Amino acid sequence: MKKIKLLLLVVASVSVFGCSDWLQIEPENNITKESFWQSKEDVEASVNTIFVEMRKSVNKVFIWGELRADMLAGGEGLEAGDSQDIMDLRILDTNTHLKWGEMYRMINYANTVLKYAPGARDIDFSFTKEELDGYLAEAYFARALGYFYLLRTFHEVPLILEPSDSDNVEFHIPKSKETEILNRIIEDLKLAERTAKSDFGSLALNKGRGSRAAIQALLADVYLWSERYDDCIVMCDKIIGRSVHTLMSQSLWMDNFIKGNLSESIFELQFESRFGQLNAGIDAFLYNKGTPYFIADESVQDFYPEGDIRGAGATYREEDMFVWKFLAQTKDDVENVRIPDANWVIYRYADILLMKAEALVQKQQYLKAQELLLQVVKRAEGESTLLPTDRFLAEDVILKERAREFAFEGKRWFDILRLAKRNNYERKDVLIKLLASQAPSAERSLWESKLSDPMSYYLPIHIDELRANSKLVQNPYYDY
Repeated sequence: MKKIKLLLLVVASVSVFGCSDWLQIEPENNITKESFWQSKEDVEASVNTIFVEMRKSVNKVFIWGELRADMLAGGEGLEAGDSQDIMDLRILDTNTHLKWGEMYRMINYANTVLKYAPGARDIDFSFTKEELDGYLAEAYFARALGYFYLLRTFHEVPLILEPSDSDNVEFHIPKSKETEILNRIIEDLKLAERTAKSDFGSLALNKGRGSRAAIQALLADVYLWSERYDDCIVMCDKIIGRSVHTLMSQSLWMDNFIKGNLSESIFELQFESRFGQLNAGIDAFLYNKGTPYFIADESVQDFYPEGDIRGAGATYREEDMFVWKFLAQTKDDVENVRIPDANWVIYRYADILLMKAEALVQKQQYLKAQELLLQVVKRAEGESTLLPTDRFLAEDVILKERAREFAFEGKRWFDILRLAKRNNYERKDVLIKLLASQAPSAERSLWESKLSDPMSYYLPIHIDELRANSKLVQNPYYDY
């Protein structure tokens, strides 16, 4: 029998997956086409494994989304090496954090499901079209999310839409243009939105799977990045209008991270320490030889006005600047550190409100934007100020509020870059100023020089990828 090399494809098939079941599925290589894809259970098992693989990318999501920004500092446990080099803008193509294998493995899972799942309906007559379409929607969502992270990190990457399922697959693929990748992401998500499920039967599944709300949140994010502001607003309104998701109260804000899967959550990656699943993104804030790898930069204290419930004792611990929002066992305990198994929240309702506000600012609808902004600010007992009726100043206010709300959640660098690149990098000065301010005074002019080239805002392709793919070329800034 000819084997198809379904990278890390799951072999377990059961009729019903409970919360713990789908979290525990482990993959197995070299599943034969003849023995797999026989039933809807096979398809469900394969889709579940996409999200198992997605969990493995959390460390990259954190590193790519935070290390180059302005809110993180190296802890005493951080030794000289790849992480410090990224924080210091000494980024070589040998840096291990540039490896994108986790994302492409997840994408390969999704491609495999998209190609082979429809065939299972020809064999399993109990497998309905509605069920199939729901699974395909999740695969489209996962593929789109993977490419959106890759695009924002590397700018242009190979756009692979077929699984690596035979020796005849062409692995030497050149990079695609950003616009081509964005168009494919949007096309996939629009298709997925029409057939996605809204209810999977449990909180963990509703928050941890590719639901219609998760797809709409990702689409809103992609539209905002693409400067399609009307489309972004439409997607945000779909989520807001359903009234399913709400902001947690002031006293429960920390529970978004301590407990997870609450009404504010739209999509979060699920972790359970009892199944040996630890969150590598959060582990970065824990201990290396008794000290954390990363802590909050001291400047973060100035981000939060007095009385803001997200400041000291919540986002960070004041005495040592530990990133506390992911480490606290309870909201009132500022001493004991939890096991690093908190879920990783990718989208929550506060993000929808602030994305819509940002889009409205671009349309100069400042009063509407302020109404949304104030919902987030007032929940946190933050500083309520009038949103300026100047686009640049209003953008700065929203950027700062996003920093307070989503600190260390893998968003800060992408938020800064989105603002900087808008309208052909008209505000790259904001990015340059934020980053250069962290440099030692003797190196500040060097940093400003490095950051004057917008292509420096994206990471280089790892040398191993260039060696493995003869059609790949290094990103321009790093093509020494």
